[in-house]
Amino acid sequence: MPSARTAYTLALPGLTATDDINTVINWGLGADSTAYLAKMLTDPAGHGIDLDRTVVLYMATGSEWPETRLLAEEFMLPLLADASAQLPLA
Repeated sequence: MPSARTAYTLALPGLTATDDINTVINWGLGADSTAYLAKMLTDPAGHGIDLDRTVVLYMATGSEWPETRLLAEEFMLPLLADASAQLPLA
């Protein structure tokens, strides 16, 4: 007898299941995710990304190097600010 399955809908603050999101970028301040995010923000159309349908998730653990935080503030936050009108807050 097959077991019953319950549908699970992921809940993220500021988003609903009916939002038209097709891309989620997880930014953890590491080199790889930072490079990917910078590439997507500077040329989204060239990579098939629609910023109107994109969410960037960020989670700080508190163990980031101070230099990492400073570099993110200097270089990445301006890129995010430029795109902020197109990116839903989550």
